[in-house]
Amino acid sequence: MNANSKVSIVIPFYNCAYVRTAIESALSQTYPNIEIIVVNDGSTQHMEKIVPYMDRIVYVEKENGGTASALNAGIRRATGDYFAWLSSDDMFEPNKVARQLAFMHEQGAKVSYTSYVHMDGQGVIFGGPSGIGCSTKMEFYKTMQKGCIINGCTVMLHMDVFQKTGYFNETRKYTQDYDFWMRVMKRFHFFYLNESLVRYRVHPEMGSRKHESAIVKEIQSIQAIYRKQLDALIAKERLTITFPIITLSIGGAQRMLAEMVNGLAAKGHDVSVLMPPEGAINYTINAKIIRTKQNYMILEKDYPEADVIVSNFYTIVPGAHQASLNGKGVHVRLSLCYEPAFLPENHLSFPTYHISKHTVVLSNWQKQLITLNHGHQAHIVPVGVGHAFRNHHIRDTQTQLQISAIMRRPEGGYSWHREQDYLINQLEIVQAKYPQVRINLMTPPEEFHSSPLLQAIKANHPTFRYLTPGHDGAMAYHYNETDIFVNSSTYDSASLPGLEAMRCGAALVTTYNGGNMDYCRHEQNGLMSYRYENRLAADVGRLIEDADLRRRLAAAGEIEASKWTWERSVDAFERVLYDIRASR
Repeated sequence: MNANSKVSIVIPFYNCAYVRTAIESALSQTYPNIEIIVVNDGSTQHMEKIVPYMDRIVYVEKENGGTASALNAGIRRATGDYFAWLSSDDMFEPNKVARQLAFMHEQGAKVSYTSYVHMDGQGVIFGGPSGIGCSTKMEFYKTMQKGCIINGCTVMLHMDVFQKTGYFNETRKYTQDYDFWMRVMKRFHFFYLNESLVRYRVHPEMGSRKHESAIVKEIQSIQAIYRKQLDALIAKERLTITFPIITLSIGGAQRMLAEMVNGLAAKGHDVSVLMPPEGAINYTINAKIIRTKQNYMILEKDYPEADVIVSNFYTIVPGAHQASLNGKGVHVRLSLCYEPAFLPENHLSFPTYHISKHTVVLSNWQKQLITLNHGHQAHIVPVGVGHAFRNHHIRDTQTQLQISAIMRRPEGGYSWHREQDYLINQLEIVQAKYPQVRINLMTPPEEFHSSPLLQAIKANHPTFRYLTPGHDGAMAYHYNETDIFVNSSTYDSASLPGLEAMRCGAALVTTYNGGNMDYCRHEQNGLMSYRYENRLAADVGRLIEDADLRRRLAAAGEIEASKWTWERSVDAFERVLYDIRASR
């Protein structure tokens, strides 16, 4: 692609009183190498508005034939490398051509579209950006099946596209754009630039208002004609994915798996969970569950054929990789934790990171660990926060300041990195200095009832309040009661509870644990310290005494946490899987 490519802007004109502003917006482009082609489609009014610009435009006059015929007449006259369409009642932003062309060069795109804003008959902008972008081709195809999401005046495409797909269909009086995009998407991908570069005018004389019923009929006709084509394109993009999973009990890692399984299934992929008979399922799973015959084990022979196998825990990686070698799918390891650093038998878990070529991690810190130890350049798929977790604004109604933390079952050696003895010690210091505050400890109900050590902590600390929320709604309510959420973990691939508490409006006090560096910034949206600094209780006390700081950090934390959605996570994971499939 030539950086000095010529762009032909075609303006179809039929009795439009706004044509002057359209032409002026085209002439005002910051990109110099353009030609402006105004096609008079048999107008009987407002031609005098074009006259002052005749020496600066290419003027084409024809009998009335509709927008498609006017566009085609302009395209045939064009000498540019790229085509852009500007309706005579709309406007381009001054940098529209320059910015979009640069974007297309960066992406290697033949076709692109952008966001836009609405303006009224007087040119006053109202409402926010109205563009609709899609994270993947399959999402784009499925969305276009329901209706046209592309504003034609936001489109720029290379002239090669017309050679491959033909011109606009002149039998389509109102939906020539929808029909044309359907043909284009069979051969070319539509790249989306999420910047508002067009002003779309809403006024009483616009065609979409005057001919609404006829437009609906044309849309239905187009959808019927291209339904099979789009079904085929969607099927081509659909992935068959197998998730071998030992358990889906309550926990951050299992939450991530459940969200990825359900999110990918909701996007239309064929997702299966391969699980031993004893594997618990404490989350709603909207995918196929395949139970193996062996308790606590998943063998190579259990795997169905798929496009992708997504393993996680180190014990199932060898079997998943062998299934991949036997042609049952590309093996992708979703590393929810770096097991060698904190689990027993690290001489077994460490070599499993030499096996898979494709590794997905949850944070920048975890990516650096794996790169340093194994040389893999892993993909990052961030964690998210569920819709149940949001700020209910109930703190101002409370008379007592509340401090909360999470305690997990110590038995089994899987929670040493949470530094729970240290956490209890620091909360004891806080309670002694500030007896007026309430301290809450939250534990999954089945863990509390099965753990003598947790029950002993309760018995030895009668002033603490013990909570056993069994679902997201209950957990979110307790986060909303919390003024200060405390986390003592010193090792987490991605620390989910702190993020959930921030989303619910609690101020976060935490030790550095690696994974929380992606969202927590000391003194900006939380207080963070290294374990050796031994200041967890002091930081909690600081927020107890300084209400303004507590509120400021809580507000900034809530804004940051709002970006961390499971939809964002699923989109990122889906893109990774597509990239890996394309690299085979």
